[in-house]
Amino acid sequence: MLLADDQRGGRRLGLTASLTTAVVLAVLCAVLGYADGTGLFAPENWPDAGFVPRDAAGPAWATVVFLPLLIGGSALAVHRLVRAAAPAARAWWVFGAVWSSLVLAAFLAKLVYSVLLLAVAGPGGLHLFPTAGALLAECGMTGAKYAVFGPLVAGLAAAAYRIAVGRVRAEGAKVTKNGKDDPRGEGGAPAENDEHAESDGRGADGGRVATGTGRGLAGVAGIAGFAWLPAGAAVALQAAGGGFAWASGPVPGGLGTATLLTGVTAVVAGIGLWRRVVSPGLTRAGTGVTLWSLATTLTAAGAIGFAPLWLLDGFLNGFGGALFPVASVLAHLAQGVTAGVCAGVVCLPWVAELAWRRRTEPAAERGGLALAVRWAPPVAIAAVLALATGTLAPGTVIGVASVDAPTQPAALGDRTGLLPLTVLRQDGEDPVIGDSTGRQVLLRGVNVNQLIDYGQPDPAKPTVWPLEDSDYALMARYGFDVQRLALSWSALEPQRGVFDDAYLARVRTAVDQAAAHGIHTVLDMHQDTFSKYVSAAPGTRCRANASPEFGNDGAPKWATRTDGAKACGFLGRDLAPNVQQAFTNLYDDTDGIGTEFARAWAHLADTFADEPAVAGYDLLNEPGPGNAPGVTSSILLGRLYQQAITSIRTAESKAPGGFHHLVFFEPSILWSGLGFDTTPPAGFADDPLLVFSPHLYSESITMDQGLGVTLTSVEQGYTTAERTARAYGAPLWSGEWGWFGEPDDFRARFDRFLERQNTDVLGSAIWVWKKACGDPQNDPAATTSGGGVVLYTCPDGKPLPSPAHEITALSQAYPRSAPGRLTSLRSSLTGRDLRLAGTGTGTLDVWVPGASRPEAEQRGLTGIRTDRQPGGWRLTARTSGHYTLHVA
Repeated sequence: MLLADDQRGGRRLGLTASLTTAVVLAVLCAVLGYADGTGLFAPENWPDAGFVPRDAAGPAWATVVFLPLLIGGSALAVHRLVRAAAPAARAWWVFGAVWSSLVLAAFLAKLVYSVLLLAVAGPGGLHLFPTAGALLAECGMTGAKYAVFGPLVAGLAAAAYRIAVGRVRAEGAKVTKNGKDDPRGEGGAPAENDEHAESDGRGADGGRVATGTGRGLAGVAGIAGFAWLPAGAAVALQAAGGGFAWASGPVPGGLGTATLLTGVTAVVAGIGLWRRVVSPGLTRAGTGVTLWSLATTLTAAGAIGFAPLWLLDGFLNGFGGALFPVASVLAHLAQGVTAGVCAGVVCLPWVAELAWRRRTEPAAERGGLALAVRWAPPVAIAAVLALATGTLAPGTVIGVASVDAPTQPAALGDRTGLLPLTVLRQDGEDPVIGDSTGRQVLLRGVNVNQLIDYGQPDPAKPTVWPLEDSDYALMARYGFDVQRLALSWSALEPQRGVFDDAYLARVRTAVDQAAAHGIHTVLDMHQDTFSKYVSAAPGTRCRANASPEFGNDGAPKWATRTDGAKACGFLGRDLAPNVQQAFTNLYDDTDGIGTEFARAWAHLADTFADEPAVAGYDLLNEPGPGNAPGVTSSILLGRLYQQAITSIRTAESKAPGGFHHLVFFEPSILWSGLGFDTTPPAGFADDPLLVFSPHLYSESITMDQGLGVTLTSVEQGYTTAERTARAYGAPLWSGEWGWFGEPDDFRARFDRFLERQNTDVLGSAIWVWKKACGDPQNDPAATTSGGGVVLYTCPDGKPLPSPAHEITALSQAYPRSAPGRLTSLRSSLTGRDLRLAGTGTGTLDVWVPGASRPEAEQRGLTGIRTDRQPGGWRLTARTSGHYTLHVA
């Protein structure tokens, strides 16, 4: 009789399952990585990155770090598990072992890879707890991806195992003697000869068995080890509050209720899985295999634990409609994976030490140990939960000096005079944008691209129209009170350290002209494709589903470092490898590029430090995700923002008469393309004047629309943005929206956007005021400029009438400023019918379109005055306490 492992076939079966896992996983990574060049749903964007890292910030590090850890770690874990359990384990047990091992290996591989990325970027400016929370959330999302892909890998591995078991049984039958069956078949029980395998206390993998640590671990873990899951859930919920705040709404009881619901469910699920599914297959497992099995069970239990929270959130706050529940499930699954891993970090050492004591200490001395077993988990969990509440709280950045802003318009008595803007906060309410007298300000207007330094695809066609005072006169006729003025770093600082005074003068002229017409300016550091210097060389050949890149606008040439990455755009211009490499170098501050970016902002802030007509600064338009979405587009983007904010505040504080302006910050461009994304961690900066400013393009130019489906509806787009702004403790203002398709379905979606904006009492800026025929975002064959409020024929540039419904809807009546807080707002998109209510004391200022003098019904208003303005009327009145206004 052959002994133990060779006779049982464990070694062969383990090798079969592990090799199948490795091969299938490698093929899956290659196929998905090729099909999805974004790296959003695929493992990493490594096929387009190459296989050998060319520099410290190159994406090919995923090839040599993440993928080997993922594939090798999964295969090794499967080999040890199956070798210890086979051939008694059934194929479904192997399926679960492979699937759960893959999820945990993916989390750990992403963690190691992410730490490497952060080490390359340097620790400077990274706050420990916000960074740790964002890192856990991102690794959890990677684990969730493999929870989705895992069944394919696990199914094939289990099938290969089942086939191999049949072969082992057939071979065993040939060598049986005296008519006895093979010692063990799939699902069979051990024969008498199996005593030889366990008589020395060692199993197939050399670990202790029935009388050893492995059996002790199984017993203790089944009793108390899973009690750590509520602590893991608390940490995961805190971590997700920064990166995945968009995925769920509030629940009664907040964090306490969520922790209790997820924790209890996870504990029950974990104990059930361990006792009924996992542990029975580990009778021959050693310490290492048992600990890994416990870790994977904790991870699976954590994922299960977040299912009822998703259901509760859906019933209370709605599931989101369209395909958004898919994204929401993925985010909750990521939180569950994180909860399981965090629980395992404290559970595994505790359980191992506890089991060792149970095995080595005499029974007479275990009374104290039994007491410790009973009380240690709840005491430790209470401590961990208490710490978790504050562990991932916002970090602290360098304090900024407070500078008093003027509380009167620059020209007293001038009704177009503009006040500085700030953030108004009130207990129990979301913060809002307001002016220095305490009035809520919505900011409704348009983007202006006429100062952008675009790449020029056709030398015969200008890329922008001249920007003139007549533009602002027409904006004022439409009732706009804000322009988001897009600037180009390449024009501002064409040579490193040298700023173009002539370009700054053009910016100053635009700000002054807008202010003369009662229009605030948000200065936007714009980019599309990072820079106009990323265009593919002539003759560039790209793989399927990709096309040669054309550089649009953004950074100067000296700041554009692509390190030889391919100039081939995938799913649009912004996801080309060379573009993402350039962003990664910016986020890593390679060669001081990020520092110089912050210095450019300091120069702008110094120029406009005392200007009340400047509402604030939009730090970076639609930043790219970089080479490692989630790490580069969340943690390192947040660090870049903090660096820029610090430079801005320093410049404002030093300038004579300077005061602190609003700072608008955006998530990555993936938010514009999906309707959600991981965001800079809550606490990346503690500046009180931050405004969250995503671009709400749902049901418009998002990637899902190109596939003929809707992932995030217009309404859900608002909801996700509002949830995220709330997590930051910041007001919400959408810096871009629009482009809702062809005229036959334009109106319905356009109206839904504006109606939800009114319901939620928000402001925004539509893209774009006017586009030139040579704009690189235009179709070269188009006969109209398209996509703008003001339209022209192409290529001759003759004026076209704008769609009447669009102009009427954009010119709707609305409050330019309202004392205190607005509590409700309704405004007709087709006529003149405004209804608003609010609470506060001060001067109410309302825009009303139309030729005839408006009629007003009110409560709580005095001194109502209506003054004729180009295109409409300005209605002002004094308020005191609660007030309502109906204008027709």
